[in-house]
Amino acid sequence: MLRAGLILVILLGLGALGITQFQVAPKIAGLESDLAAAESARSQAESAQRSAESAQREAEEAAETLRGELTEAKDSLKNAGLALAQQRARGDELDAQLNEATDALTEARRELQTWKGLGVTKEYVVTMKQQLQDANDQIAAIEAEKDVLTRQLDQTKYELSRFVGPSQKVIMRDGMEGAVLSVDPDWGFVIINVGEEDGALENGELLVSREGKLVGKVQISSVEKDRSIANVLPGWLQADIQVGDVVLY
Repeated sequence: MLRAGLILVILLGLGALGITQFQVAPKIAGLESDLAAAESARSQAESAQRSAESAQREAEEAAETLRGELTEAKDSLKNAGLALAQQRARGDELDAQLNEATDALTEARRELQTWKGLGVTKEYVVTMKQQLQDANDQIAAIEAEKDVLTRQLDQTKYELSRFVGPSQKVIMRDGMEGAVLSVDPDWGFVIINVGEEDGALENGELLVSREGKLVGKVQISSVEKDRSIANVLPGWLQADIQVGDVVLY
């Protein structure tokens, strides 16, 4: 009897298991199918994400390239604008020069017609031009001779002053002006850039100034062609004499 009960229980368990297996198996299969679909969808999503990220990087690189090209284009446009402005300015300058040349040509033609109306020939103009050049040369020669005579006169005045007496002031050329080239404070003399050609004479006195203010006075002791040596007069010193100070008579 007990054995029969056990067999009945076993049969009932097997039946229940069969029924459960029959009901659960489709669900498991469905879940497995859903899982496979989810995995496939996830794989597709990841692939799409990678593609989107790659496309984004490419878009960013393209945008950066476009920004660089835009900057270069702006720079080129700016340079072109500057070049255009320069060309316009040059064109305006050339137009002004052309107008001046045209006006000068018109005036020259007008003067030529005037000379022709007066009966002046080309040979006469050439002769007058040569005579004018000769006159200018003569004037230059006279000016040079005048300069020599002026220096000789200054020297004569100086020699005369030596005979008149030591207290006689040496007269030099009016308006003579120069500058201090060198200073020797130990020996109390300076070198100045005025000499015989400028009208400097021995024992002549020159005032020394700086920025319009009196610094002192010097007396020329030795004269060369284009420079002189002068002793500093202590009683006139207002400040130390420096290179570059102005000397004037």
